[in-house]
Amino acid sequence: MYIHTDVFVAQSAKKPGDPCGDAWGVHRDTLATTVILADGLGSGIKAHIAATMCVARLTEHLRSGSTIREAFDAVSATMDKAWGSGEPFAVFTIARLLNIGQATVLCYETPSPLLVARAFTQLPEYRVHMRNRAMVHEAVCKVDKDEGLLLFTDGVTQAGIGKHFPEGWEVSGIRRFVQGMLPVERLEGQQLVDRIHRQARQYWPAGKGDDITVLFALNRRGVVVNLMSGPPADRFKDELMVEQFTESQGIHIISGGSTAKMVARIKGRSIDIAPAESAITPPSYLIDGFELVTEGAVTLNQAFHLLDEPLENYPAGSPASDLAYFLKMADRVNVWLGNAENLGDNDIEFRQQGLYPRPKIIRAISERLQQQGKLVVLQSF
Repeated sequence: MYIHTDVFVAQSAKKPGDPCGDAWGVHRDTLATTVILADGLGSGIKAHIAATMCVARLTEHLRSGSTIREAFDAVSATMDKAWGSGEPFAVFTIARLLNIGQATVLCYETPSPLLVARAFTQLPEYRVHMRNRAMVHEAVCKVDKDEGLLLFTDGVTQAGIGKHFPEGWEVSGIRRFVQGMLPVERLEGQQLVDRIHRQARQYWPAGKGDDITVLFALNRRGVVVNLMSGPPADRFKDELMVEQFTESQGIHIISGGSTAKMVARIKGRSIDIAPAESAITPPSYLIDGFELVTEGAVTLNQAFHLLDEPLENYPAGSPASDLAYFLKMADRVNVWLGNAENLGDNDIEFRQQGLYPRPKIIRAISERLQQQGKLVVLQSF
C-alpha cells in the first residue's frame, strides 16, 4: 500500500504585515516525502532570507541525490560557521517520511517534533548530542497511516514565557494540548495546526512575541493512478511495458488508439468504441479491466487545460474530463511513456490547432501535477 503524506501549515509573523522569519518546504521522491522547517535568527526580512536560504539549500541537496543525513550535515556545517558571525543564520528541522510508514527526524537547535495519532500524541525517542554549539536531536520512528509528525518553531514552544508559563509553553505543554483534542475518528490536519497556532498566538502579548509556524505531516492511504500512452520505440519491449503497467497497484488509464490496440493484443481482450458524448473530444474505448481508455494527443491536450479548473466546471460526458479528474484526484501518478514514432505529430493541421505532440504534452501534464503537490514517476520506453 502506498502511503501519501499531506502537509498542513499555519504561520504568522511576529508583527502583522512583516515577512515571517520562518520558512518551510516539501520535497517528494519515489520513496518518501521530506518536510523542512527553518527558523531564521531574529525576525523580519533578515530572518526571512536566512530561513528561506536554509530551506532552499536543504532542498537542493535532496534534489541532487543527497541522503537526508548528508543534506543535514552539509547545511549544519554552513550554520556552524555562520553562528555569531552576522551571516544569514537559521536553525532547522528536516523529517523524511517513507511511503512505507517509517520516518527519520533530524533537528538542528530546534524543538523536537511530536508523533500524533488518532488516539494519542507522544514524543519519539530522540538521541541528543552536541554539534559544536548546536544541540542536535535525532530519531527514527514508525509513522503509520492516519498518523503524522507535528513540527513547530520556538515561537510556539516559547509562547507565554514569563506570563503564563515560567519557561514557555514548551513541547510538553503542546503535547498535552494536542492530547486534549484526542481521540478522534479522523485527524483533520488543517484544523490541528490552526488550533495550535491560534493558542500560541494568544499566549503572546498583543504585538509582541515571535514568528510562529506549525507544520503537520499526516500520512494516509494514497491514491495511485497509472497512465500509459504510446507504444515503445522498440517493439520487442511491448510485453514488458504492458506487464509492468498492468501489475502496478492503482487505477489504470490508457491514452492512445495504438496503445489501446497493443494492450488488447497482449492481454487477449477485445476493444470497443464507447458511445460518443462530447462534441469536441474524441470518443473513448472500452477494454475489460481498465478504468479509462481514451484517444491520445487531442484528449491529453484537453485534459491538460482542465487541470487548473475547478471540478464543478468540467464538461459532463467528456473523456478529457474523466482523464483530468483521475489525475487531479491522484496522489501519485506513474506514467509509462512510449517513444514509438507517431506520424501524426508532424501533421500541419495538428500544429495549427495548437496541440502538443504526445511526448511534450505528457511532460507538460507531469510538470503541472508536480506543481500541484503530486508525486509523478515517469518511465520512457
